[in-house]
Amino acid sequence: FNSANKPTRNPLYLDNDDYLSAGGSSAGAAAVICHGSSLASIGTDTGGSVRLPATWCGVVGYKPTYGSISRYGIVAYASSLDTVG
Repeated sequence: FNSANKPTRNPLYLDNDDYLSAGGSSAGAAAVICHGSSLASIGTDTGGSVRLPATWCGVVGYKPTYGSISRYGIVAYASSLDTVG
């Protein structure tokens, strides 16, 4: 459902001939959970890039309260909005 050279496909529709994206910059985090390859995954969320792909893949995306999880080592896009989820 994914490779280093192709966009992430939505695992719910792998048998469908139509290309359906998992969507968002953290789509791989949602797709790997939906596919069953992992029990948990992590991504960064500024404007829904964890939560929206999770919804489209049929799993749960979590955006914690700002500051509850360290952002150490993450390059901020919008520092006051970025969270790890």
